[in-house]
Amino acid sequence: MKRIPGILTIAAICASCRPEARPSPTAPVAPPVESPRAIPDAPVNGTVRAAPFQLRDARYFVDRRVGYAHTDIILSSGKADAPCGAIQPARATSVWLRLEGSDTVEPRDVRIGAKRVGPWSVHYQAFDGEVWSGVGEGSAVLSLRGATADGHLEGGLAVCFADDAKSCVSGSFDAVSCPVSLDQPVRGAVAPEAIPARYLQALRAGSAKAADPGR
Repeated sequence: MKRIPGILTIAAICASCRPEARPSPTAPVAPPVESPRAIPDAPVNGTVRAAPFQLRDARYFVDRRVGYAHTDIILSSGKADAPCGAIQPARATSVWLRLEGSDTVEPRDVRIGAKRVGPWSVHYQAFDGEVWSGVGEGSAVLSLRGATADGHLEGGLAVCFADDAKSCVSGSFDAVSCPVSLDQPVRGAVAPEAIPARYLQALRAGSAKAADPGR
């Protein structure tokens, strides 16, 4: 049987991707509080995948690229040595919120999930030693106090996820604005060393030519 180089290359690249486990969903859940006023005035904490979760780093990103516009608020159990710095450990559990579209994050109270359709969604990501687990189904009460002039976004979140571990967290956060990193590694993305050298060389040559047409 004749081998097709292109197919073999694609197969090798896919083999390097790490799978993601999706915990079995359960019946619909309700947020742990009934109103924004009931959100605890303490850093977000609770349990995710039956493990303790304590907020140690909060940041948000605003991406305004056409077709990709969204705002992410990332609440992590890991911590960084400096604002917007690398979070350690790299596989720390995180709870994150996404606002789809180019809307500005303004002071408001939002209810997410429970069959409500809207631009907001809430998720978590956890690493169990072998694979990442991710859940985006749940119910939440989100209270935002708006972004300040110094680049901070304060708010409170109370959420329970529809997973088999009954994951729930609640509390307050003070997120710092961070620049969007377009070259930030993404789970499942192919590591540079997994791409054949000849293709990397061609990509770099093409980028250099685009930057300096006279070359």
